[in-house]
Amino acid sequence: MIWRRKPRLGADLRDWVAQNFLWSIQTTPNWARTPLVLPTRDFFTAPKGDGHDVALAVLEDLKRLMGLGGRNIALHPLPSLPDELSHEYGKLSQVAGTYAHDTDLPEITYDPKLLRRPITFISIMAHELMHHRLAGREDDLPGGAGAHELATDLHCIIAGFGVFQLQCAEEMGWSGYMTQDSRAHALALFLLLTETDPETACAHLSPRPAKALRLALREVERDPTPLQPLQQALGAD
Repeated sequence: MIWRRKPRLGADLRDWVAQNFLWSIQTTPNWARTPLVLPTRDFFTAPKGDGHDVALAVLEDLKRLMGLGGRNIALHPLPSLPDELSHEYGKLSQVAGTYAHDTDLPEITYDPKLLRRPITFISIMAHELMHHRLAGREDDLPGGAGAHELATDLHCIIAGFGVFQLQCAEEMGWSGYMTQDSRAHALALFLLLTETDPETACAHLSPRPAKALRLALREVERDPTPLQPLQQALGAD
């Protein structure tokens, strides 16, 4: 008898991920041109360092990469906090970064110590900017407003920031709103849909998230059911 490994994600979760991809493909012009964003000078022009000027430069890079160029969004550092609090997942939304939606001037705040970890800082800033990108559409997303924080993480992956999402959780030692398996599954769908070489992503991941991604790719290849309607939607564009 040949034993088949049980999928790492349940059918409902896989369906929710696929529905969000489909929503994005249908509502975002030229989605197929979305690149896999990597921590390289091909994507980021911000200088090295840990000052507020660096944070502002990263924000401008992210706005450009996320199609938000020209948006006026305030960025302010949070008061300095002990390192152990910055790593406490239950306090993630309070100490790592926050987004406050204001129609006149949206505001993002961040923990300045995160600038010591550029990939983590970029991932968290992308999450906060995704709040801005999805603002006012929370009820339209698959799963509705109740799944908004989960969807915000997922849409960062859909927007090309899957490497940052996976590596950030690995570096910080917490799962975040999504699990690593669900992130890996979403990134696998992204790579297959955009026909991106998976090793391009793995080259920027440490061993554990790289292994999770390779496992997710094999699972999707064994059962491409979540992938097929997304490929059809892209082909219809």
